[in-house]
Amino acid sequence: MRILRPGRLSLQRLWCDRRGAYSMVAALMLPVLVGFAGFGTEAGLWFFQHQKMQGAADAAAYSAGLAYVLGNTSGLQSEGKAVAAQYGFTDGSGNVTVTVNQPPASGPNTATTGAVEVIVRQSQTRLFSAVLTSSSFNIAARAVAVPTNGTPNGPVPCVLGLDTAASKTVYLLNNAVLPDPNCGIVSNSSAADGLYLTNNSIIDGPTQSNGGTIVDNNAHLNGNPNLTHAGTKPDPYANENPPAPPACTSQTSSGSGVQRHPLQLQPGHFCSGFNFTNNYSVNLAPGVYYIDSQLTIGNNAVITGTGGVTLVINGNYAISIGNNATISLTAPTSGPTQGIAVFGGRTATSSVIQDFSNNTILNITGAIYFPNQILNFDNNGSTAGNNGCTQIIARQVQLQNNVDLGVNCNGTGVLPIGGSATVALVE
Repeated sequence: MRILRPGRLSLQRLWCDRRGAYSMVAALMLPVLVGFAGFGTEAGLWFFQHQKMQGAADAAAYSAGLAYVLGNTSGLQSEGKAVAAQYGFTDGSGNVTVTVNQPPASGPNTATTGAVEVIVRQSQTRLFSAVLTSSSFNIAARAVAVPTNGTPNGPVPCVLGLDTAASKTVYLLNNAVLPDPNCGIVSNSSAADGLYLTNNSIIDGPTQSNGGTIVDNNAHLNGNPNLTHAGTKPDPYANENPPAPPACTSQTSSGSGVQRHPLQLQPGHFCSGFNFTNNYSVNLAPGVYYIDSQLTIGNNAVITGTGGVTLVINGNYAISIGNNATISLTAPTSGPTQGIAVFGGRTATSSVIQDFSNNTILNITGAIYFPNQILNFDNNGSTAGNNGCTQIIARQVQLQNNVDLGVNCNGTGVLPIGGSATVALVE
């Protein structure tokens, strides 16, 4: 017979006793359960903060992108950061960093013209997770906006004929070819031939006529859609007018021949007009130039004004451009002539034809705008092709012999035909 000692018997009974086992397990697991609950709560807070941050990034990218397409290229940084601050994320405050990139620094839109990226980042204070690590933890949100130019249904119109009743308000003839599929053509005329193509003319972009469209003699419409009886498009510059001209300037307004250095001109009222011929070169400082009496740019003359220049045709005369003249203009991005490089008078004689012809080399960023006259591009008079941004807007438009226009207008201040500039969030 085996006799158990009292101490051993007590230990054996304790070992075999299962009463209160769950309480012990619960006591042992309670810190773990509380930890998981804490981590879950902390993760929920992080998720909520990220949602707020994403809303800030979306709004900031949209506003900065809109500033860019409206020409405020220097202010899009401050615009994006100001909007993010309205959502409670101020750059440089509360461990917040707001970064505005144009173009985006990453993602599929790094090469997209006009794309703007906003990244909102904030360092978070750890709560329960500090038990496991003391390293910093950042939450970030990112958004990218791209321009849509107010044309959700297709490419950007680059030619607009304003006359609502005239025959051939937009008229292409004699091998006129508009090869850019993104360059749309609009005729506001209700006439059956408000848009007329003939003699091997080709339009590769979409067309819209308030009345009808006639295509004959081996002409072609290659774009899509090609709409008739489709209503009118508003004049984007209808409310823009240059200020009253100042007193006549005493600056030189004529010259001929090759000179050692180009003539430097400042904005002003040139009452004798411009008359520069035979290889003469002129540089125009930014501003508005009121040109009375004549605008004559002779053979091989060079006129350059790329810092924000508008030439105002201040009279009823027809401009004259000679063989192989070069005209390089960039319109202002703000002010009373925003987006307009050449401005014809609203009350100028309607029958006058303004010719850009004779192999004129045009590097125009902006609108060539004659709201009450006929504008003719002829004989290789063209602009910087797909890399440029040129609008042709006139009472009537005639295009012939190899015209090429570009519609790369984001950030230039040029106002889109047919609607306000818009942007869309794509990332």
